Amino acid sequence: MYFPIFLVLTLTLNEINSLTIFNNVSVSSDVLSQVFLREIQQNPNKVYESDVADYGQYDSQKCLFSLREIIKRYPSQEVAPFFDAWGNMPAGISSGNEYDLGNYDQCVKLSLNFNELGGVIKQQYCFATLPTKEEHPLKYNTNTINIGICIPNTCSPELVTKIFIESTENSFDGALSNITVGHCSDGKTPPLSGYIIAGISIFVILTVLMILSSAYDLYVSYYEKKPNTVLLAFSILTNGKRLFAISTKKSRNSIDCLIGIRVLSTFWIINHHTYTNMFGSPFINNLDIEDWVYSWIYMPFYNANISVDTFFFMGGLLVAWIGFKELDKTNGKINPIMNIVHRYFRLTPILAAGLLITYSIRHLLYTGPMKDVYMAKNTCNGYNWWPVLLYIQNYYSEQKSDCYKEAWYLAIDFQLYALSPLILVPMWKWGKKFAPVLLVLGLISIGWNMGIFFSKQYTGLVLGFNDHEWNTVYIPTHTRYSPWLVGFAFGYFMHKNRQSEFKLSKTVQIIGWIGSFFTITAIVFGPIFSLQANDGTGTVFEAAMYESLKRCSWAVAHAWITFACHYGYGGFVDTFLSHPFWQPLGRLSYALYMMHMTVLLMNFGMTRTEIYFSVYNQFLIFWSTLGITLFVAIYVTLAFESPILILEKLIFNREKSVPKETVLQAFPSSIVVETVKTSSINNIVVEPAEKYH
Repeated sequence: MYFPIFLVLTLTLNEINSLTIFNNVSVSSDVLSQVFLREIQQNPNKVYESDVADYGQYDSQKCLFSLREIIKRYPSQEVAPFFDAWGNMPAGISSGNEYDLGNYDQCVKLSLNFNELGGVIKQQYCFATLPTKEEHPLKYNTNTINIGICIPNTCSPELVTKIFIESTENSFDGALSNITVGHCSDGKTPPLSGYIIAGISIFVILTVLMILSSAYDLYVSYYEKKPNTVLLAFSILTNGKRLFAISTKKSRNSIDCLIGIRVLSTFWIINHHTYTNMFGSPFINNLDIEDWVYSWIYMPFYNANISVDTFFFMGGLLVAWIGFKELDKTNGKINPIMNIVHRYFRLTPILAAGLLITYSIRHLLYTGPMKDVYMAKNTCNGYNWWPVLLYIQNYYSEQKSDCYKEAWYLAIDFQLYALSPLILVPMWKWGKKFAPVLLVLGLISIGWNMGIFFSKQYTGLVLGFNDHEWNTVYIPTHTRYSPWLVGFAFGYFMHKNRQSEFKLSKTVQIIGWIGSFFTITAIVFGPIFSLQANDGTGTVFEAAMYESLKRCSWAVAHAWITFACHYGYGGFVDTFLSHPFWQPLGRLSYALYMMHMTVLLMNFGMTRTEIYFSVYNQFLIFWSTLGITLFVAIYVTLAFESPILILEKLIFNREKSVPKETVLQAFPSSIVVETVKTSSINNIVVEPAEKYH
């Protein structure tokens, strides 16, 4: 379509009476192109002369000549695809449609040969954005209509914006005075910066090492030779066997139900992000989303962020369960520095892989009209990646903390692990006498949250969180550690009763299960009343109570589930959660979490057409995201995590064996690498992490 299609669109939105001049003219009529072209033809200097220096790489004069030639030659076969790539007025504006993307790929592939202009003129795809009068009921988008346009790459967005405005300034009362043109793309592969080259090089080197190591593995296996551990470190065959190993052995020293809880919680988070990141996508039925968002069925999808507290609970539980056992063996001695170093090596390989993908490959894969929308949701640059690798990004400057945003959980997990000896050792030494300290610490965290909500008058409930609330109450360690403390206290109880048998009456069992079910249900569905009444917000009191108390309550409910399953009162729940089927997925859960947002945003960022929203379609997106993420998780685990853990053990090569359990975490990595009590570098035992809990 012609450039002046925006006249019809904007005049419609602003209810301009002069629209009646088009009553007897079709949208594709030459009259519209003449309206647009008039300002360029009659007053070309006014349009570009004073601004030409501000347009950098663009050539304003060549742009105007190109536009004149394009309009002049229409409808020839040469320029017809140029207009055909344009979007139109979105169909279904009354249903909330805010986009017509046109044809991105057709646009960026076009080139027009104007010899008199000095050669071939390529085209670029941009968004023309028009504000609407009424606020979008969902409040997620920017109350605009966004239409894809195709313009010569010699034209700057500022110049095209000015042309639109001035072409109707006199005839149509400034109907396009608020139009903006931006988010332009020529479809070219981004230049290979140092970050991109370095990232791709690392992935290529690691892939080659995996191939060579696997070939060596085949060689020594075929000829039955003694393998060299270093040369086997990158073997897909050996590491893959460990990654996908399944053990059916049962032991009181393992808490098997945690595997299923961990995997299901990871899936829930991925599903949650599938739905939360859909806002801003070019849905043609946004108002249907509004009706669905304000319904009961939506709450399990959106309120799934509470599952992060499941991991905090498990983190505290495992630190206590494993830590107290080790302190029993060493008579209270602990080496916190080496534990932190080992934890760093345990977590960082997958994290580093995610950063490399974010810096390098992601820029090559994210193509399409919606690229800028989703690239902005996970931004890394030269000054904000290092806090991620130091696990301090949750306390880093708000303006610089958006790099690899989902890694905020790791920062809290790492900080709590590093500080855990401060309560682990006193608890081992003084036992229940130290318990009041845990209670006070928990009350401080809860009280701190309440104080923030009351002092800053926050009213956000689930959907109502803004960026400031995110940085002040959602990601700081001091506001999120209460479920970790619940897990730690429960882990101490489990340790003290490791070999105990509990005889619970049916009444106690029923009360426990009903209580945990009611607590979980109330937390997940509780905000629905305020959501329906106040668009996702409540009173300050409601928000303070809900956000401050739900996390430790969630942990208490999971403590009962873990207790019941471990001590024989879980029934079919324990059978399901403890099934060996979960073991390989449990080893991959950490990588799944760290990789899923990159895959999800890539899927959304490559969108080419408007989308119809339905629950079924969202499930399709979820399962496709999960499937692709699973392959990515397997690759980064075998390429980064498994080899580095093996090499780390070889580097430190300690005489004393480090207990297998001391390296387990709430988000497990694929394997546990153990040094045998010998100085031989080849005597390394690598066993499945989930074998030990």
